[in-house]
Amino acid sequence: MSRSEEVHRLTESVYKTIMDQFNPSLRNFIAMGKTYEKALNRDVLFQMAEVHRQIQIQLEEMLKVFHGELLTQLEQKVELDAKYLSATLKKYQAEHKARLESLEKCQADLKKLRRKSQGSRNPQKYREKEMQFVETISNKQSQMDNQVAEGYKAALTEERRRYCFLVERQCAVAKNKMVYHGKGKDMITQKLPGWQQACSHPSKIPDRSMLLVQQMSSSAPGTLIADPMPTTKSGLVISDPIPGAKPLPVPPELAPFVGAGGLGHGSLMSSQDIALVPNGDLSHSNNGEYNQSGWSDVKPKPPSPPLLPKPQTEVYSNTLPTRKAMPLKASPLLSENKTLPRSSSMAAGLEKNGRTKVQAIFSHQAGDNSTLLSFSEGDFITLLVPEAKDGWHYGENEKSRLRGWFPFSYTRVIQNGLNGKLRNNLIHVKSCST
Repeated sequence: MSRSEEVHRLTESVYKTIMDQFNPSLRNFIAMGKTYEKALNRDVLFQMAEVHRQIQIQLEEMLKVFHGELLTQLEQKVELDAKYLSATLKKYQAEHKARLESLEKCQADLKKLRRKSQGSRNPQKYREKEMQFVETISNKQSQMDNQVAEGYKAALTEERRRYCFLVERQCAVAKNKMVYHGKGKDMITQKLPGWQQACSHPSKIPDRSMLLVQQMSSSAPGTLIADPMPTTKSGLVISDPIPGAKPLPVPPELAPFVGAGGLGHGSLMSSQDIALVPNGDLSHSNNGEYNQSGWSDVKPKPPSPPLLPKPQTEVYSNTLPTRKAMPLKASPLLSENKTLPRSSSMAAGLEKNGRTKVQAIFSHQAGDNSTLLSFSEGDFITLLVPEAKDGWHYGENEKSRLRGWFPFSYTRVIQNGLNGKLRNNLIHVKSCST
């Protein structure tokens, strides 16, 4: 294939990627991970993701402090305090009751003495004893008043101690929150000017892409050689992840073909693959024919079965760009008369000429999973959905008349026409990179 044709295909692929992949991803929050993979300024996005990850770590630390310094302390305090306050209250009530009973007894004895004094012919006889009762009652009343005052003071002290403890714990948590927000502010303040600088010229084409345009304009013979990747003001290379960031995992269905001539060298790249190569990097692609022998030499490892959608809370627990499974809905996937939403123009081609058929190049056993489809090598399968999901397709085995999910990399598409071989390989690459 000539260089002009290859660059023409790359140009079409770039435009299709922008229209069919990038723009829909902006409207779909679940597909934000793919947006990170396909963005041209990947280093800036990874920096933003790294900053948000660090802020998330600080938030988790703050929650640990909140749980340990506040909730756990209050829980232990409440359990111990219930017994202590109950015992203190009983002791106060018992002491007050004893003093009150003693005072009431003295008052009753004084009343009896006064009755005797009033009925006696010699009232002076009881006057001294009456004075003793009055003095005793006065002392007991004073002691009871002091006991009530001390009890009230102790109760207020206990109440204040508990409120002060609660406020102290709240202050510790508030201080930790202040540190968390301060660190987040410092990190974002430090990185924000660089992010704004990176997106200040959206119409500026990278130097490596301009080099390709200049090579096409000069029509110089030879192979396309990419210039060393330009660096930003921060010293990071465009499209390289920042230090410490984890590399993106290679899908299981693509593992047999990486570095073995399947997808790394000697093959064309689909629109999905172009999106994964920042700015149209051609340093790892050749101009040879599209070799299909890689599909039959090595049996690819099947991808994981389709997963059910996870709760939204799990989506927010990780801020780094990761490969996320698209949520599966039962009604659109299992209905033959409805179509699934597409993110590429390749899905539309599957519906134009009726149902697309594939032929198994490897055998597959479903085992105990009733949602999977079993087939033998050479069986024909009719596809019932427009596109594969995470390397899995849904179809009907024409031999067994059973339906289910199966690994799309175990089959090859049956196409008619001059471009059948190329479309076959492009569909396989798209299904593996979805």
